Formats: sequence, structure tokens, C-alpha cells
Amino acid sequence: MPSSCKLLFVCFAILFSIFIPASAYCDGEPIARLTDFTGIVLIQSRGEWAVKPVKNLPLYSMDKVVTRIGAASITFGDGAVIDIKSNSNLLIQEIEKEEGLINKVKTVNRRILLFMGKMFFKTGTGQVQTQFETDKTVIGIRGTAGVLSIGADGEIYITFTEGGAKFTLGDLLYGKIAEDVPTELADQNPVQKASYLAHAAYEKCLEAKAKAARGEISSVQESWACAKAREMAAREVAVWATALAENNPNEEVVEWAEEIIEISEESTEDAIEDQENAIDQGAQEEPEAYEPPEEEDVAEAFEEPEEEDDLSDPLPTEWKLIEDVSAPIDDGLDPSPSALR
Repeated sequence: MPSSCKLLFVCFAILFSIFIPASAYCDGEPIARLTDFTGIVLIQSRGEWAVKPVKNLPLYSMDKVVTRIGAASITFGDGAVIDIKSNSNLLIQEIEKEEGLINKVKTVNRRILLFMGKMFFKTGTGQVQTQFETDKTVIGIRGTAGVLSIGADGEIYITFTEGGAKFTLGDLLYGKIAEDVPTELADQNPVQKASYLAHAAYEKCLEAKAKAARGEISSVQESWACAKAREMAAREVAVWATALAENNPNEEVVEWAEEIIEISEESTEDAIEDQENAIDQGAQEEPEAYEPPEEEDVAEAFEEPEEEDDLSDPLPTEWKLIEDVSAPIDDGLDPSPSALR
């Protein structure tokens, strides 16, 4: 894996240490915004779970958006839009690089990883190479619009309302859209469940910090809670990375996932050691309980910082779904796995 991609994830992994400012490690600019949402939407941004979803919230490379009974819209800097439906789990990544020996041209490699659920997509303008991934498929796309979805049985579906695929790897069902996965079934999906647990643990860390500040609990109990949050954040990463490593047909995706697993395992071990040290100093281990999130968030507006991020204005998205349209697929083209890096 080239150093730029690896450093990006190392930066991401460092942020498992709760409440170290992200700016201390990552100076990357936002690549998108959460332009709208309804219902239950969980955000993991720059390594931190329990980030409050608000309209126009900046999103960065390696951020995740998870929905339960809700939906979310993401608008990228080039105008590309993704609408995420209920019971979905998605990660975004961008790597910028220069191509050409003499006349250097900057291009952006954008990866959208959908681990479960359904997303409506419309690409933007500019030199952006977009690639969709699931645990079992890789799809390079041209300027296009359509729907990528995953059924309850794990089948991958894609339909295009504009354009088509540049290349595909793995088994796909074309021209159809998966039926919505029932919430009670989606709640038991390993990737979704891991996200809920990581989010809940991070909220408990926030609560423990507030209680410790008020003198209601000891500092070692606070340390235990936040070490537990780091553990669950690392385990969440390991779950989706393992799904990629075990099932993805692209060798470079598998290699990338295996490196992520190694980092997450080290982070898990460190977090467990910190919990054990806290217990030795008198902290009490709290039982782990799995409860899907139930609170519904209101779509508040993001308060812009002093210096505005250079992102284009959100574009309205209108979707006209075609339930049985097969777009031309160039299965014989070289998938150019180097575009992943």
C-alpha cells in the first residue's frame, strides 16, 4: 500500500485515543457535508463516534455514516450526492494524487464502501474517479446515477438511471433494487451491530467524563469507560475490514483490509490493557449490553467555523427510479486496481 493511503489510516487509527483533537494528527480538509438527515443517524468522524449529526456537518476521508430508522444525504465537493436510506452502513474515502510525467494533472480517487443497506447516487463534475465497494464487489463507475443496494440475503444489486459501470468485480444483480431489510433483522448484522456498540461506548465515555468533572465518579472509572470506548471503536473497524478481507474479489482491497485489521487488533490490545490497569486501580468493570439506538435526532444546522471550508453548495437531488433497467457493463475492461490507492 502506498504511504499516502497507509498514513491516512494510521492517522485514523491514532484517533482511537478518545478526545485527542483530530487536528493534532490530521490536517486533511473535509471532502463532503452531511447536507440533510432524518431519524436515527450515527456519525463517526475523524475517529470519534457519537458526533452529533447536524445539517452541513463536514465529513472527512474515512468517516462513516450509519442509519437505522432514518436517512441521510451526503454532498461532496464536486457536487456528487449520495442519499443513504434506513438501515445502512457506509464509509467514505478520498485520496488525491497527481498523474502524468510532464503535465501533472490532479485526480481524486473516491471510494464509497457500502457494508449494508441502500444508497442512491449521482456523480459530480471534475477529475474524480469513483469506485463503489461492498464486502463482495468492486464497481468502477463513469459519470452516472443510480442505486446500489444489498438485500437481506447479502445479494448485491445495482441499477443505473444514467451511465453505467466502467468495470465490475464480483457477483452483481443488474437492473434491480433490493427490498428494504427489516430493522429487526438489520440490527443483528455484524457490521451494524458493531457500529451501535462503538457509538454507545463512546457516549458512555462522554458521560463518564462529565461525571468525573462533577466528582460523581473517580478518574480511574472515567479512564476505564474511555478505554472501553477505544476498544469498541477498534473492534468496529475490525468487523468491516474482516468482511472485506474474507470476501472481496480484489487483491488490493484485501491487502488494504488486512493492514487495517492488524492496526485495529493492536489498538484493541492497548485498550484492553488500559482497562485492566484501571481495574487494578479500583475501577469497576461495567457489563456490556446491546441496545440499538432509539433516539431520533432533529436536523439542526451546522454552525460554520470562522474559516469556511471550500466545498461547493449542496445540489438538490431528484431520483426517478427505474426498477428494471440494465445498463451497459464493460466486464472485459481492466479494473485498474491501482486506482484504489
